Amino acid sequence: MVGAKIRYFRQMKGITQEQLAAGLCSIPYLSKIEHGLAQPSADLLEHLCKELGVTLDQVDNEERIEALSHKLLEWYSEMRIRDVEQAKNKMETLEKEFKSVENPELLTTYLLFKFRYFILIQELDKANTLLERIYVVQESLTPSLEYYYHYFLGLYYYQLKKYNEALDSYLKAEKLSKEMNQDNAEKAEFYYQKALVHGRLHQVTSSNSYAFKALSIFNKEYNFKRSAETEVLLGINFFRILNYDDAIVHFKHALKYAESFNDRRLKSTIFHNLGFVNSSQNKPDEALKHFKLSLQNITDTEVEEYSQTIYMIAKEYGQQDAYEKAQKWLKEGLRFATEKEVLDYIFHLKIYKHQLENNINDEFEELLKTEAIPYFSQKQMWSFVTNYGEVLADYYNDLSKHKNASYYYRLANDARKKLLN
Repeated sequence: MVGAKIRYFRQMKGITQEQLAAGLCSIPYLSKIEHGLAQPSADLLEHLCKELGVTLDQVDNEERIEALSHKLLEWYSEMRIRDVEQAKNKMETLEKEFKSVENPELLTTYLLFKFRYFILIQELDKANTLLERIYVVQESLTPSLEYYYHYFLGLYYYQLKKYNEALDSYLKAEKLSKEMNQDNAEKAEFYYQKALVHGRLHQVTSSNSYAFKALSIFNKEYNFKRSAETEVLLGINFFRILNYDDAIVHFKHALKYAESFNDRRLKSTIFHNLGFVNSSQNKPDEALKHFKLSLQNITDTEVEEYSQTIYMIAKEYGQQDAYEKAQKWLKEGLRFATEKEVLDYIFHLKIYKHQLENNINDEFEELLKTEAIPYFSQKQMWSFVTNYGEVLADYYNDLSKHKNASYYYRLANDARKKLLN
């Protein structure tokens, strides 16, 4: 155990074996100590500890390790059900207790769960700082900790909208999970998260497969909040393949759940998606009704959802030739998105404003060419790259700039292929 502690604290401090061993012992001997193949003398241990700035005099007895392990799992359970308040309280308690812990595996578990906590509360800068610390001990992770590492890394990438990287991490976690004895709650949550990322990548068949697995477990476990969210995901997936009837069925199932526990945020999402479905079926009155119901239920913190819904209302009025109403909503949307720095919808709203006012000019060209398309490409949001690439290609085609048009048609086609991969 002493050797494992030396290795852990050396790696955490970014010290190489060569640096630590210098003037104290040979590198091979230090390696043997770290792997439990040699026992250092009291004098050597004292010098190693001095170099590392630790004492290693804390005895982590089995009873204490078991108690702290149990607390960590309780903390993780609170994060899994997204009980932010309880998770925050538990973290404050654990922060104090872990100041005197020197067990490497326990400390690594704590770091991983802390990483998960910062993802939960969307403090991604802090999550990234922890990720750098975890990375240095990655090679010594046990299989169960490696599972958490890849799973949480997938959640982290998902928050960054790096969906391909998220999927790669989930695949690694899934492979490791097959050797683990997971409870149903963990399986269901993992299936749900994997379904989400497949959905973001427009891989509908895979997304539905994992979503139905998750839904089955959530229903059996009476986790109806998660059941509702999974129904929403299924509704979105069926909408993506233009199966409007099944989409509506799943959204209505979700709405029953959401109304039963009066979840405004969830109701807002469902109404928004029902607005989309009705708009796609050329039912403008129903679409506007649902979009406005969505706005009524959106909370102040959901800035992207608010911007998106205003954008859809503006487009719906524009398609009805109700230009004054469309302009009113566009103005409000641009004000809000600019104030809250919602870049995606600043671009969407600006582009639609040009289209609505028929200002298809040099400014419109520059907005697409130098700002919007590069931004959505960098974010790997290929559906928008496809859409706006074709818009710009059509613009050049109308001007008989066929070389430019050809370039953007190819760009749009390449983006479409990435959507299908």
